[in-house]
Amino acid sequence: MYRVSPLTYLVDGIVATGLHSRVVNCATNELAIMQPPSGETCGSYLSQYASLAHGAIYNPSATSDCQYCSVTLADEFLAGNSIFWDQRWRNWGIGFAYIGFNIIIAVLLYYLIRVRKGSGRTMDERMKLLLALFKRDAKEEKKGPETTTTETAAPLAT
Repeated sequence: MYRVSPLTYLVDGIVATGLHSRVVNCATNELAIMQPPSGETCGSYLSQYASLAHGAIYNPSATSDCQYCSVTLADEFLAGNSIFWDQRWRNWGIGFAYIGFNIIIAVLLYYLIRVRKGSGRTMDERMKLLLALFKRDAKEEKKGPETTTTETAAPLAT
C-alpha cells in the first residue's frame, strides 16, 4: 500500500528537493568509535575505507578513539529509503495525475447522480453497471433465501 498512496510521492518529492546535496554532521551518539592499530593515526587507518564508503573521519590526526560518520550527504541517507533527487519530477507528475483522476471521477459521479436525469429510470437502474461490479455473486441473489428447515407444517383442520 506504500506505493499506492499519493502522499508517498508528495513526501518523496519534497524531501528529495529540500535535502539534495546537504552535508550531514553526525551527532556524537551516531559516530562509530574505533581504535586504530598502534602507531597509526585515524586518518591513515580509515582513509581508504572512508573514501570507498563515502564516510567522514572527524579526527584524522588522533591515535585513539577514531570518530567515523558513515554518511556525508543527505542523498546517501535518502537512497536507503528509496528517495532519489532524480525522481522528483516523476513524483510531481504522479501526484498531479492522482489529483486529476480524483477531480474527473468526482465530476463524473456528480453528473451521473445529480445532473443527468435517466428518463424516468431509478437510481438502481442507472447505476446497474457500476453496482454489478461490487456484487458478490449474482446467482445467489436470484435464487433467494434457501430453506433449511426439514419440518413441514400439518394442514389445518377445518
